[in-house]
Amino acid sequence: MRRIRAWALPIVTFAGIGAFMITVLVVRAMSGTSGADSANAFAGPLEPARHVNTRQWRTIAADPAGHAEQRVVLWGRVTRFDPRTDASSFRANVDAARHTPQNGVVSYPTSVIMHGDPEVLRKLAQGCIFTAEATVDGAVPPGDTPDARIPRLTVTKLTVTDKTVG
Repeated sequence: MRRIRAWALPIVTFAGIGAFMITVLVVRAMSGTSGADSANAFAGPLEPARHVNTRQWRTIAADPAGHAEQRVVLWGRVTRFDPRTDASSFRANVDAARHTPQNGVVSYPTSVIMHGDPEVLRKLAQGCIFTAEATVDGAVPPGDTPDARIPRLTVTKLTVTDKTVG
């Protein structure tokens, strides 16, 4: 009788731990969350993007690393976007003020690289004019482009305002 009890405790413990692990995996798979999702859940909502004037935007663009995490509203035009190769980033020319098209062309002075959720960027095409709420990430790493001061922005909201302008 004593021999059966000596083996019973380790077997029950092993079976209990196995059942617990399987239950955790099933619950996690059913809820559809991963560790990365739960880490981002605690970040909280973003602060609202603020309108800056052209002078403030040029200061931010001149030193994007020094203005990281700032939220801004920008107007711009897509200069390079290919969703087949990378649906989450595009190149654009932007400014803090909306420019009026002249002779079918609009010219924004600051070249930037923007990235975001492909679902947010799905309506974009090269040449589109847009309004965006974005977070300044800093500058593009020096190895990626000859000019290390090109601002890199994360788009959180994007509205295409005109699809026909040059």
